[in-house]
Amino acid sequence: MNLWNMESKVVTAKERLGYSLKQYGAIQIILGLGCLIMTFVSIGIDKEVADNLETKKIDMINVTLPTYSIDKKTIMLGLDVGSLISAVWIVVTGVLPGYMARHADYSLIKTKVYFMVFSIMAASFFVPLIVGAALTNFILRGSHRELLVITGLISLLEFIVSFAASVHCCASPWAACKLAKKDKQVRSEQYVDNEKQMTKLELPEYQP
Repeated sequence: MNLWNMESKVVTAKERLGYSLKQYGAIQIILGLGCLIMTFVSIGIDKEVADNLETKKIDMINVTLPTYSIDKKTIMLGLDVGSLISAVWIVVTGVLPGYMARHADYSLIKTKVYFMVFSIMAASFFVPLIVGAALTNFILRGSHRELLVITGLISLLEFIVSFAASVHCCASPWAACKLAKKDKQVRSEQYVDNEKQMTKLELPEYQP
């Protein structure tokens, strides 16, 4: 083996941090798609329930009055739409770090800021909205409640991931100069290791 031409792959601090952000993003994409699927199923179920509720009317003094079920229909479908928007936000949050880091010369600081803001918004507003909608529809709906339980569990997992991603963005190095310093230190250590390996190489004796 020719050690003179041997090149080792050096993983920089920027690459490690970018990879971790992409991991958090991938998990959020999976959980967001899960919420999205559950929401579409809930919309179909609630629409069918609402159509059945509209047929129930009360005849009072020759005047047909709608029952409270009409308001129930509006509440259920409105919560489903809110859950749909929230699930889309979660998917977009997960796609964000991968999209912004699609080029090698991407801005890590900007990627962290955008991903952190989107994750904080997901954990503080959109995920609680899905959980609240699932809980309310669980009370209003008379069937298929197990789907709402699954939606709630997925949303709770998303809350944990979003919160962890926000903390990770805050706790990881921010200044670009610190990352550059770490990268330089890694390259320097790698260079020293290669020098030590090359000094151990036994060269053939020169013969004129």
